[in-house]
Amino acid sequence: MTRFVVGLSIALAAGVLTAGTARAALEITLSVSPAEGIVGRSIEVLVRTYAPVGAGDVGLPTPSIPYPAPSGLWNVLYPIPDYPFDVVARSPTGANTKVVLARDSSDASLWRGSFTPDAAGEWSIGASNFPTMEPTRLLVRPGEVAPQSPIVGIAALIGGLVFGVIVGMGIRRSRPSSVPRS
Repeated sequence: MTRFVVGLSIALAAGVLTAGTARAALEITLSVSPAEGIVGRSIEVLVRTYAPVGAGDVGLPTPSIPYPAPSGLWNVLYPIPDYPFDVVARSPTGANTKVVLARDSSDASLWRGSFTPDAAGEWSIGASNFPTMEPTRLLVRPGEVAPQSPIVGIAALIGGLVFGVIVGMGIRRSRPSSVPRS
């Protein structure tokens, strides 16, 4: 009897969630990592899929501060098995780079992709088949010479000192003596 009640409860909950989700449209959020790029270094693009569900459709109480649901909607993560996302990174010059996404193997509502910016300036990354979504902005700086570790500088200093001592000792031994020998 307990199994029946648990099974019926799960079925009812799934029905309520499915009904609310079926009425809601698929939405996405798009983010990039790192938050600021460097020319020639890869940028990871993350797309998360969710569906806004009416709070009343779920049958749960309204969330309390500091997490109130805006206008009675909850954003419920919603896995999509296959979707033709059209994510494009637009450079400051107006050139487009397509970002190919693959679904994350450990999270069905997360899609991952990457691109490598080839110009400095403000890039715009967005999904053209989600026109209501604001594109994500990414500031890309020119490539830099990677700063060297302080250990490299210390090793170079010690190496230079040792080399100087060895050369100095060699010069001192090879110098003729100023006192004449008898």
